[in-house]
Amino acid sequence: MTSQEYAAHYFVIHDVLLYLAVALIGALTCLFFILLTARLTAKGRTRLERRWAYYERALNMAQRFDEMVFSATSILSFLAVYYLIDRFATDPGFLAFWDKWSDYILLGMIVVSCIVNNYFDVMLIPLKKITRDEKASVRLVGMFYVLLIFLYIKFVYENDNYDGFIMYFLGLVIGRFVYFDASFRGSIQTIKDGAKNIPFLILGLIYAAFMCIYGFGTDYLLISNGVLVSTFIAHLFMVVAIFILHHSHLIYLFARKPKQLPQPVTEYDYEEEDYTEYDNYEEY
Repeated sequence: MTSQEYAAHYFVIHDVLLYLAVALIGALTCLFFILLTARLTAKGRTRLERRWAYYERALNMAQRFDEMVFSATSILSFLAVYYLIDRFATDPGFLAFWDKWSDYILLGMIVVSCIVNNYFDVMLIPLKKITRDEKASVRLVGMFYVLLIFLYIKFVYENDNYDGFIMYFLGLVIGRFVYFDASFRGSIQTIKDGAKNIPFLILGLIYAAFMCIYGFGTDYLLISNGVLVSTFIAHLFMVVAIFILHHSHLIYLFARKPKQLPQPVTEYDYEEEDYTEYDNYEEY
């Protein structure tokens, strides 16, 4: 198939809407598990404190999951573009230029992917409930996410076309821990911060697997176009589904913001309690 035939295949309105509906079902399922986990882990001494903890945890966990999907999609975007250029470019002059400068072009695509990721975080869905450290740790998990996708393609599909990308990502992941001013404690802390997001890694991989299985099963996603490109298309639909779900404000129906702030416990409260016990002792 030519590039025009591939484009015509992916832009059939009926198929696009059906695949988007599947992506929305997957996003709703992920949100359900996030809300359930936030409910089970919310703790507080009073009912109001538990409600606040549930509200804050639900939004924080949902946005960490969104950030991981955004990070993986931005990485897959420049890899898919790189693969398509390398596959469909036929002009001899461009091929000579590509062979000479492709490595530098790949570095430029990495910069563009970071810009795309920041656009997702600010313009598409403002992620205000996660800190910079949390965002950095989620992006680290996003690298593992993409690396696992490549390993799945290599060993399950038995496709060796992406071995170069696998080695490239191994270098990125190792470089994230080992650099010129790295310390052992800093590396351990990075690992700990990343480990907190492993549940989102598992949930995201299940979501992506569901999208790919359905897409390949219905022939909307085409193996002939490259498994990498098809996986990227699936993630684009995941991003659109997350965008729709976020701006529908559906999460606020289940994680409503309490109208009152929880009253903090002060030292005066403890002192008053201690004096009351002392008075009771004197009466006794």
